[in-house]
Amino acid sequence: MDRVTFISSSGIVWLSLAVHFAAGLMSIAAGTVALSVVKGGRLHKQSGLIFSWAMVVLGLTAAGIGTYENRPGQVFGGLLAAYLVFTAMTTVKPLRGIGQRFNLALMILAFACAMALLYGGVTEWLDPAVQVVGRPRVVPPLVFGTVILLAAIGDLRAIRAGGLRGPRRLARHLWRMCFGLFIATGSFFLGQMKFIPELVRIVPLLLVLAFVPIPLLFYWMWRVRVRGRLNGIVVGTTQPR
Repeated sequence: MDRVTFISSSGIVWLSLAVHFAAGLMSIAAGTVALSVVKGGRLHKQSGLIFSWAMVVLGLTAAGIGTYENRPGQVFGGLLAAYLVFTAMTTVKPLRGIGQRFNLALMILAFACAMALLYGGVTEWLDPAVQVVGRPRVVPPLVFGTVILLAAIGDLRAIRAGGLRGPRRLARHLWRMCFGLFIATGSFFLGQMKFIPELVRIVPLLLVLAFVPIPLLFYWMWRVRVRGRLNGIVVGTTQPR
């Protein structure tokens, strides 16, 4: 099936596209603010909440649209975005009524998705006859499968420890938020490149805008996990995950 557009769709599909597009713009704007201000401050918390819920909506609508278009890669990508940002948010702001059983269910789902992606990537690698539509071969499933596997292992460690504290807790929150933002920026600036007006469709600039969350992710991991530097970060009371 060809990709659905506003012109070619109607009804619930058109509404899903509209919600997905609005959530994408909101998540990029709010995520940019959250990364730019003092971590743990009021503006960071407010923009972070907006980013988190916008990303959950973005991911779930992407998965729904991907199901309609029969694009498994988009389904996995949408679920990964929603999962990463939701677990990043609940790492520092646990929601009432969500306990360890829910965290355990998310972890099992993450392991299942990781195995499916890695299996698909290895299959594409070993069998040139496997047809792939709408994305490069091998690399996307292996990369995203590895990321979600690492996230699932992190879930297991957090559950076994009864919650994370200090730099480990902040690192878990920051890397998941950054990678979630990368999914949003990559999908918008690269995945929707043909819809960007030619006047501003400058490929090097779009590449920078798409990938800028990745160096920020490594910076925060180096600062928080390797150096243990928390200056400039407002650290609240520790909450178990």
